[in-house]
Amino acid sequence: MRGLKDKPHGAAAPLTLGDLTKAKGLVRFAKAMNASPEDMVRVNSIAKKYIHENPKLKTLNIGKSTSGDFYDIKNNRVALSSSSPDILSHELGHANRLSESSSAYKTLLKGSRTLNTILGAAAIPIGGAVSYSPAISDKNRAGILKGLAVASAVTALPNLTEEALASANAIRNSTEKIKTITKLLPGMATHALHDLGGAGTYVLFNQLNLRKK
Repeated sequence: MRGLKDKPHGAAAPLTLGDLTKAKGLVRFAKAMNASPEDMVRVNSIAKKYIHENPKLKTLNIGKSTSGDFYDIKNNRVALSSSSPDILSHELGHANRLSESSSAYKTLLKGSRTLNTILGAAAIPIGGAVSYSPAISDKNRAGILKGLAVASAVTALPNLTEEALASANAIRNSTEKIKTITKLLPGMATHALHDLGGAGTYVLFNQLNLRKK
């Protein structure tokens, strides 16, 4: 990963979670992420806690990202755009849960996110078409919009639940729980607003139709 590699004998060596339990690994992480000494103390503590809970996480790759923070299920790695110990812990919560989860659960998360994205992106054109189509009666119009709102909300639940569980894991492993909650709340709110945006749009169209009567 960019910035989190050294090159012994010309070969790149990715940083792992196990490396963050050692001074050398912490120094590499600090240089790459511009982390403070306080961050490093917490990162070290977090790495040890997760490895104690799940020793298999010791070999988990930790990389630098320029496009946000995330756990890459396919490649089983955590990508970070900041040095925040709380965000690292949140992503490790995903890794801890998902690295050994069933393929059915992973398929559920991927499928529900795809459907939620489609329903959300198409909410305005679909909502508008249903609201103003002369081929749809007012009674059926309300039912269709309510159904779309429910479908959009339901497809958001699996991934929002996963986000909540990862955050709960981060809070449980934190030595500064109030600071962790404060750091993670904006991200949770952003996820909720994004994933439930489609449902809200369909509800809004339905309310506008009711006011026209």
